[in-house]
Amino acid sequence: MKSRYDELRRSSWSLPDGKQKLAVLEEMIRIADRYMTEEDAYNTRIRYFAAAAEAGSQERMITAFAWCLAKYDQSPGAYSQHEIMWYYKWVIGMIWRFPVFTLEQIEAVFEDFKRRCMEYGYSLRPYYHKRSVYLLSRGLTQEAAACYKHWRGASRDPLVDCQACEQNAIGHYLFSANQLKRGMQAVKPILDGKLSCRSIPQATYSEVMVPLLKLKQHEEAVAVGRKAFRTIKGPQYLEEQGVFLEFFTVTDLPRAVKIYNETIRYGLESKPSWERFNYLLSVQLFLKEWHRKKRRKRLAEDGRVTLGWLEQEITSLANAFNQRNGSDYMLTYIADKEKHMRRMIEAFQLRAE
Repeated sequence: MKSRYDELRRSSWSLPDGKQKLAVLEEMIRIADRYMTEEDAYNTRIRYFAAAAEAGSQERMITAFAWCLAKYDQSPGAYSQHEIMWYYKWVIGMIWRFPVFTLEQIEAVFEDFKRRCMEYGYSLRPYYHKRSVYLLSRGLTQEAAACYKHWRGASRDPLVDCQACEQNAIGHYLFSANQLKRGMQAVKPILDGKLSCRSIPQATYSEVMVPLLKLKQHEEAVAVGRKAFRTIKGPQYLEEQGVFLEFFTVTDLPRAVKIYNETIRYGLESKPSWERFNYLLSVQLFLKEWHRKKRRKRLAEDGRVTLGWLEQEITSLANAFNQRNGSDYMLTYIADKEKHMRRMIEAFQLRAE
């Protein structure tokens, strides 16, 4: 079986991220578990983490990570401490996005990550960063603001994201907290070309388009939208594709149709998650405007993706998050999204007249 494992490993190097690559890596994991060493099984899962995240299958990464963390704890000297903590940072940013995980489970994971950071000598900066975003998703703005303050005050170290990614994350937090002008100031070094990396500034474009519309900076928003179009592809960017869909629903409906047709399959294939919820909510806002303007062109999956079906799916996910979180915040979240969408459409139309 070692020869089969090596054959699969060679083929995985040339495969693009997606279902086929995940299937190859999963077969490698099965072979390693049964016929090879624990170290082989561990290292194969480490490769699997990034592939699962890039394929939009974060829930699979969480399962594989739990296995690796248990093995690390059994033999901490056998594996890289920094590597396991780097991916643990990913996990605390993912786990709350799935309503299947309880608050108790989520809190336990956050606290374990925090404990390990302190025990291993790492800064708590990533902990406070991820926790502030999680708290905002529950509508706990004061608690999130306190975490944000700790985040900005904690030191940088090798566990922290690169400067460009973190500056983008600061902008994301401020936009999510409806501090639009401060958010634009935070991402200005990125938009000015002073900070960049493999994913920045591409990821920043989806962050700033809608805030620019809300600020009624329409020309700047349209310019960013044109620059950003087609920079983000694949199921791992489902929520961001929803943002693009909303933006072009306001500014360029034919282009919104194209984005919808290209991305709806990702939404339909996605697991119940924060990303699926936000993407389907964006689709609902798009379809409402599409029907309001009485367009007749057929859309992809139009026999399945109807306003009635979307209402059921969105309500089901909102209820799952509300039940998990012990609140009704998701109803407020939906209402605010719809209100801001209508305001942006009206303001953009007035600008065009």
